[in-house]
Amino acid sequence: MKKVLLTLLPVLIFALNGSACTTFFLKNNDGKMIFGRNFDFPAGQGHIQINQRGVKKSSFIAPPEKLFQWISEYGSISFNQNGREFPYGGMNEAGLVIEQMWLEASVYPEYDERNALTELQWIQYQLDKAGSVEEVIASDKYLRISFTSVAKLHFLVADASGNSAVIEYLNGRMSVKTGDSLPYSVLANSCYSTSLDYKKQKETGADVTYSPMEENSSGRFLTAARMITGDIPRGTYLINYGFSILDAVAQGPATQWSIIYDLTDRNIYYRTHQNTEIRRIDFNSFQYNCSVNHLFMDIDRFENAAEYFSPLDFPENYNLINSVCNDVEFLSNIPGEHRKAMAGVFLDSVCAE
Repeated sequence: MKKVLLTLLPVLIFALNGSACTTFFLKNNDGKMIFGRNFDFPAGQGHIQINQRGVKKSSFIAPPEKLFQWISEYGSISFNQNGREFPYGGMNEAGLVIEQMWLEASVYPEYDERNALTELQWIQYQLDKAGSVEEVIASDKYLRISFTSVAKLHFLVADASGNSAVIEYLNGRMSVKTGDSLPYSVLANSCYSTSLDYKKQKETGADVTYSPMEENSSGRFLTAARMITGDIPRGTYLINYGFSILDAVAQGPATQWSIIYDLTDRNIYYRTHQNTEIRRIDFNSFQYNCSVNHLFMDIDRFENAAEYFSPLDFPENYNLINSVCNDVEFLSNIPGEHRKAMAGVFLDSVCAE
């Protein structure tokens, strides 16, 4: 089952190519912090997953990478479309938020002695183990995204102390922008340095021509960067302002999910293309101790309180993967047995005690 998963998971997440996702991190004058994310894709169905601490997990990786295990230290809430344990992003108990976007220029490290994970399991690992941006960056000493991965991603990360970072894999190495090298905590689908240069050229009136893709991607970067650095009057309800930023960079019906993580008060606000009502999840309303129940909720449900989450089982996980494959043309030929193998990955995660 693991071999089948490793063969097909990259095919599934390869669908992110061409997506026009945008993320930002904003801290206002009152010290309140939010992280915003638009997910743009042909299919919008998904699960919101409650991930527990104290869970023993194993890497799902293709040879020559070696198998390794870890125990989750933090509970988290994640947004998933490829099945449990392979999220697009989320927030953990420490207030760490991580989200991914497509970056065509990404080149992951070659094989070396470090452990390795595929792209999306790397995100879950960080939610499981890292309490700060610094810890995510430091993990590069012993953990890398595998060269066997196919989806070319880069990441925006932020934490409850107000730190943020752009993490990219360029020329086979982790490249980090943080502190003074990160003047705008915004990311789209171009290298951060490219979008930063685009902003400079546009604002100085330089006679530079960009491709339609670059105009779209770095144009969204420019819009969001201006909005997070502009004057935000005291008393402005920051959640609404965050959604206004996401509105400004939305890509019409391709924008399937819009998410605001409130790092200060530990709430998550979200809406979907199918259900445009803004809903709220109180992060602190869940127990994250390991149990046999893996709670989830359909992302399009109107209800969002803790009592509306239910235990995930294999059929539910499979139905999500199956429906995404059926709704996205270039995924429709993935055999049913392979979809089932992907859906069973979470069953191998067990309580450590």
